[in-house]
Amino acid sequence: MYRTVLMATLATVLAATAAAAERVSGRRESGLERLLYVTDKTGISVYDIHDAHKLVRRIDVPQTGAYKGIAASPQLGYLYLSSNFLDDLVCLDLATDKILWRKKHGKYPDSFMLTPDGKTLYVPYRDEDYWLVLNAADGEIKAKIPVGRGKNYEDGWPIGSIGPHNTWINPAGTRVYMEVLTEPYVYIADTATNRLLGKVGPFSKGVRPFTVTDDEKYVFANVDRLLGFEVGAVREGPSWGGKMLYRVQARTPESRLAQVPNPPARKPHSTPSHGINIRPDQKEVWVVDGVYGYVYAFDVTVMPPRHVASVPLFQDPSEQPRPGWISFSLDGRYAYPDGGAVIDTHTKKVVARIPTSEKLIEIDFRDGKPVKAGHR
Repeated sequence: MYRTVLMATLATVLAATAAAAERVSGRRESGLERLLYVTDKTGISVYDIHDAHKLVRRIDVPQTGAYKGIAASPQLGYLYLSSNFLDDLVCLDLATDKILWRKKHGKYPDSFMLTPDGKTLYVPYRDEDYWLVLNAADGEIKAKIPVGRGKNYEDGWPIGSIGPHNTWINPAGTRVYMEVLTEPYVYIADTATNRLLGKVGPFSKGVRPFTVTDDEKYVFANVDRLLGFEVGAVREGPSWGGKMLYRVQARTPESRLAQVPNPPARKPHSTPSHGINIRPDQKEVWVVDGVYGYVYAFDVTVMPPRHVASVPLFQDPSEQPRPGWISFSLDGRYAYPDGGAVIDTHTKKVVARIPTSEKLIEIDFRDGKPVKAGHR
């Protein structure tokens, strides 16, 4: 009997070890495995950051697609996707790549974010007028934050879909920032009460992707019809919510304008710039040119921000990448614009080419367990 128990225990240990070995899919440096999770049409492709962004495996996620958001909770060991295929939020186990649960709470879950403690999800529903606050462990509803619906433009440049769209949460997890399509504000709510505190703006047009400095001093926002971004003050005196301060226009290089004499009549995402993020060291903001296939870097240690680099995403001028988002690695060394390029943020050069998408994040593992995750 003892031998039987021993053999069964050994078999369990060996099976667990084999499973762990199978999951360890990237090269380790100082015991750390750095993986980039990139959504594709029906699942996720995983790349090894330590190994020149080499593809290491693919994860099939049945009955999903048209992804709108991605996040990970290292604390729980979970990965989340919002999918427009069945309008649900999907939770996967990072240890097994298997679906743990999926929940449909409203129409069109969009670009959500997770609190830094990995416990709470703030999810906008584009075809509704609210954000839902969800328990990250099981997807159950904790609260609802009514914000607004927006209204399509009536001046000949409609954007089509309207409603709650993008989300950002401060590093302390105490405030959530929210944007509604066509509305010229970024709304701020207290995560303790889930009540609105104020709003930044008005900006010149409806806000698209946006980012906020870690010290919550500035909002950098793409706005409809602008190649570039606008800068808003997060606070005005003791009150949350301030005015728009600067309008920063990016300029496509003249040589590129000559290479693409007939740009698409309809802009990707209906606007020239749909993608902005601040480098983790808080020194530069990067913004995409979705029409001509560039990303532009701006120094934000000075105000107004100062242009410092223009990086083409194409290898051949005939290519016309149309980036719609930009993310960074956790250490800020790499920029990941949607457009198939990995950029070294110091040299401003493309150092790898992988099929990036608008929904990707870095997740770091130690001994097969997630220890840190970025955000898109």
